[in-house]
Amino acid sequence: MKKLLFMIFLIVSLFGADDFNATIVDQIVSSIPKNSPEYSLDLLYAKKIKTLSYKEEEFDITKINSLSDYLKAFYQLIDFEKFILDNEKRVKDLNSKTDLLSVEKDPTQKLEYLYYKKLINIQKKRYNYLNSHIKKWRSLLYQKLFDIKIDIKKTKSNINYNLNKLKSTTKKLEKLKIELEKWKIANSKDNIAYVKNLIKNNLKRRLSIYKAMEKSYIIIFLKDIKLQDKNAFKVENSILKYVALQPGNNINAYKNILHYYEKESFGSTQLFINRMKDEIKFFFEKSWSILNYPLFNVDNKNISLINFFIFIVILLLGSMIGKYYKKSVISLKGKYDISNSNITLLTNIGYYLILIVAFLLSLKSIGLDLSSFTLIAGALSVGIGFGLQNIVSNFVSGIILMFEKSIKIGDYIQIDEDTRGSVVDIKMRSITIRTNDNIDLIVPNQNFIQNTVINWTLNDKSRRFRIPFGVSYGTSVEDVEKVVLEAIKKTNFPHYKIGKKKPQIIFTSLGDNSINFELFIWVKDELTFRPRYTTSEFLKIIYKALNDAGISIPFPQQDLYVKELPAIKIEKSSQA
Repeated sequence: MKKLLFMIFLIVSLFGADDFNATIVDQIVSSIPKNSPEYSLDLLYAKKIKTLSYKEEEFDITKINSLSDYLKAFYQLIDFEKFILDNEKRVKDLNSKTDLLSVEKDPTQKLEYLYYKKLINIQKKRYNYLNSHIKKWRSLLYQKLFDIKIDIKKTKSNINYNLNKLKSTTKKLEKLKIELEKWKIANSKDNIAYVKNLIKNNLKRRLSIYKAMEKSYIIIFLKDIKLQDKNAFKVENSILKYVALQPGNNINAYKNILHYYEKESFGSTQLFINRMKDEIKFFFEKSWSILNYPLFNVDNKNISLINFFIFIVILLLGSMIGKYYKKSVISLKGKYDISNSNITLLTNIGYYLILIVAFLLSLKSIGLDLSSFTLIAGALSVGIGFGLQNIVSNFVSGIILMFEKSIKIGDYIQIDEDTRGSVVDIKMRSITIRTNDNIDLIVPNQNFIQNTVINWTLNDKSRRFRIPFGVSYGTSVEDVEKVVLEAIKKTNFPHYKIGKKKPQIIFTSLGDNSINFELFIWVKDELTFRPRYTTSEFLKIIYKALNDAGISIPFPQQDLYVKELPAIKIEKSSQA
């Protein structure tokens, strides 16, 4: 209870009269033994609490008579902005300290508690005062700008001088860092300490250059504002650049003052437009930095998202050009007398060549050294030896087939007894065969190189069909030939009728149940590609001709001759 009353007493005293605060401090100090090791520190705390007070800042623009005076006032205004912006964080830190000290009973810590509470009170008073006057001070300082003479010739020369000095300082700093690494390897403590001190001094010089550059650009900014030159927006970026390089600076305080000047000089609309430009520029710069962030490394070359995007775009562009090339070459078929095989050869070779060139260009575009791909080729050869030989074999076989032209688009080929069809496409890895059942077969190219393939239409699309049939014994061979050939001659079913390819009847054998013949008939084009249909149609013609002529067509039969029947014994059944 006593502790609670004491804390209430302390808090109330902080917001009371200063002499009342002094009384509380004296009571705490009097309770501290003089032989205490912290007695002298407590006296300093007590004196500080008594003397600590807030005095309102002056911002008198009437004393501004030169650019130097104006810059002092300008920086003073920035300091006020910093305080206002940092106030919340500062008060929060002080409150966290008082929260820790509020539970302590030690006199020294009680004094510390009073000290921080007094600071919070002063902070609040200063914040309220500055926050209520900052707008007016901005306006007064802006208006005063037009009474100040500004000459930027010397300022521009100072910028060039400091830029050169900054380059020299940065270069020297890099050398010192290299030298520091050298002495760290040598484990020379004296030299390490000496170089570290040089680096520290060099960093201080660089910070002073940043400050000088910031000041020079502020002068140019003020000149542009005074002349209502929109170059002020660009100069603002330079100011903020050097402010950001200095530790402990609240860049938002600078932005608030600079934006106020821009608004007063150019108006809210122009300020908004410029802010939008900056935001858009920042967005693109941020996006560009993300796109350029390295994803992985190839051959000591960082590959970023933008590199990968360019790689994909060039490949897609190459694919599009390749497809356009194929369409263009295929369209030539209607204008010129070019065979399907030549069209296929031109389209496939050109298409894959374009893809290879696009791939190499895409690699070159991201900065990869193509000469280094000899290593990749060596590794690839090992891969081929272990698992890629079939792919390479099919690829090489495709090239051979294209140039050899033993199989062409439109050819009717037979791979085995049950697999045959028309070639509809020839690719680098496989050939597509469409059967008469409209089924597409994808056959690897090496099958056509290694195995026997029957090409029904390699050099000539005509083909001789052998249609077997038989008639009964006793029939005149001449009558059979005459009837069948006459029927074939009269039919409208397409076939060769004259020359070496005219129909023929061949007597083939004396069978068990018939005398056998074969009709040799030549057909071409579509009939060649439909062997079962073609055979069926000619069998229909033969059957009808023989049937109309009354010539018997036998069916399989066998005669059984019995020389002697065995004796059959019949036994009488016994009766009961």
